[in-house]
Amino acid sequence: MRTITALLLMAGPLSAYTLHEWGTFTTVAGSDGVLLEGLDREEAPLPRFTYSHAGLENGNIPRIDGRPVKGFMRRPLSGVTVKMETPVIYFHSDKAFDVKVKVGFSGGTISQWYPDRSGGEKLPPLPPLPDNPTPADHAKRVLDFSKPYSGSIEWQARVLSPEESRNAILFRPGETLHWMRPRVPEANAVRTAKGETEGFLFYRGIGNFDPGLRTTVSSDETLHLENRSGGQIPFAFVFEREGLTTRWSLVKGGLAERGKAEVPKSTMSSSELTEEMIAAGIWETPFPEPVYREMVAGLTATGLLKSEATAMVETWWESYFETEGLRVFWVLPESKTGAILPLEVSPAPEKQVRVLVGRSEVIRPRKEQEWLTLSRSKDPNHLANWDYTVKNDRFGRAYQLRVEALSATAAKTD
Repeated sequence: MRTITALLLMAGPLSAYTLHEWGTFTTVAGSDGVLLEGLDREEAPLPRFTYSHAGLENGNIPRIDGRPVKGFMRRPLSGVTVKMETPVIYFHSDKAFDVKVKVGFSGGTISQWYPDRSGGEKLPPLPPLPDNPTPADHAKRVLDFSKPYSGSIEWQARVLSPEESRNAILFRPGETLHWMRPRVPEANAVRTAKGETEGFLFYRGIGNFDPGLRTTVSSDETLHLENRSGGQIPFAFVFEREGLTTRWSLVKGGLAERGKAEVPKSTMSSSELTEEMIAAGIWETPFPEPVYREMVAGLTATGLLKSEATAMVETWWESYFETEGLRVFWVLPESKTGAILPLEVSPAPEKQVRVLVGRSEVIRPRKEQEWLTLSRSKDPNHLANWDYTVKNDRFGRAYQLRVEALSATAAKTD
């Protein structure tokens, strides 16, 4: 027995493999740095074959105004300040093995996933509404994330060998571009007892917590960053899309623990659609190649494979870089990721890399005042424009809450 044990120890770990993960925590903050609620709208609806808690379906339930909403007509939500979008877990192994994975979520629920889980949290029951319900009856049905909440998910799966992975069929009718882009050729496929096979373990969630980067914008339109995450932020990148102009700025060296940085609007690199280009029949804003390269390089430097970093950038390209607004992309310190999303894997990987990117959407003071003016206008067209933004923008509810706060402040000084 001692001889066998010695030989096993000499041979090294029985399941030496590497685990990689990437995902995004999205927040919206006013120019004063306060994180806003109302982030319960789907941005990229998932295929129908994915799973979710009852009432938190995958976004394919349409609203009257056309934008899908988590829990619409099903599970009322409040206090959502963070959207956890598309974490995917990859396995890199020379051989097949069985794995157990458990991910916790301190501050939120893991609301959507694939393949099907083997265990995890259960949402509080949804009380039925009585005849002639009162506001108090409706309030009892609300899942309020401003109160302490802790979620989790578990999987039991088989990590296929490289040869089995190459022969596995990952295609599934109904999959979307956002679903296909995260697949990378180097990763092993995983398969559950139900026969569901994919190139990764996938989950999403919503919650209420502070990822750790404070963003404010002063009256001179300078963006201020302050690292309150409890560790070093290894990579930070600022991007803005405003009309026909694109701006960006790399925060060189990231942000040290408790570090600060300033990004004046005037110092950001930029490109724009010029009158000459329009005259030549070019109407699309030029592809900002430096932005693509900086993002891929920054994510690769944190430990992801280049294919994984590219998959993340391309999965969220339209959302990150083709929509209006000012946003900061930054990689959470490993300790912060572990505190928010504690990960238990058996057998344990020889090495793991977890790259959770904070996506901090920031509202400039000028934009806040523009919305405040629209909301208080007596012009029906202005009010219609504001109403459209609130109902249709992916962060419309958060914008509405910010304008309501500004309006209350303005009323006190009028």
